[in-house]
Amino acid sequence: MPTKQVDTKEGLSKEFKFLLAGTPVNIDIVSPAGQKGRFRTIFIGYLPEQFLLIQFPESNKLGNFGQYFVQGSEVIVRGLIEGHEASVIAFSSIIRQTLSTPTRMMALNFPSKMIIHNLRSTKRVLTELTASIKVKEDSWHAKLTDVSLTGCHIEASEEQQDALVEGETITISIEGDENQISLKARICNAKASEERLKLGCQFISDQDELVEKIVRMALLAEK
Repeated sequence: MPTKQVDTKEGLSKEFKFLLAGTPVNIDIVSPAGQKGRFRTIFIGYLPEQFLLIQFPESNKLGNFGQYFVQGSEVIVRGLIEGHEASVIAFSSIIRQTLSTPTRMMALNFPSKMIIHNLRSTKRVLTELTASIKVKEDSWHAKLTDVSLTGCHIEASEEQQDALVEGETITISIEGDENQISLKARICNAKASEERLKLGCQFISDQDELVEKIVRMALLAEK
């Protein structure tokens, strides 16, 4: 997908001004056994070219991963940059120190590089967003396997192949941060494979804002 990579600390400092204090971010951490945890938290702020401050995720959601949020651990951070062409920022860093006052937070090393994904120029994002699809009055659980500004691919149960046929208009619903996002799409192709029904769908026009929200969710959840 089209991206912008920034490598110098001076350049990073300029880009970070768009990641506002209080912005929700996703933070990934990997256990020594290779298990990956992803948690929602808040970006607090930064001192240019020195360190970043990020609030600890809620303790009741960390589970066994709480023991890995310690000095020296690597984390990956992703967040939405408001006012910067609707983009998502992603970077890797090391926990420099953990703090308990005035709130529980982490000081991260200032990253050496970061990637900026522009939502409006993104061609396609691989994802595993959980969704539901509805035809007339019937609905089923499904999964988005990729999404772009014009369409998406969906996997559903093969049992629904009689209802989910080419040319059919469907409603795709995904749980967002605050509420459910629903949009209309048309099935362009449908193929049964390994007990799954794979659908190629085109979004119906005049839903640009909703589609951008889905692409943003996919980027923030990107593995």
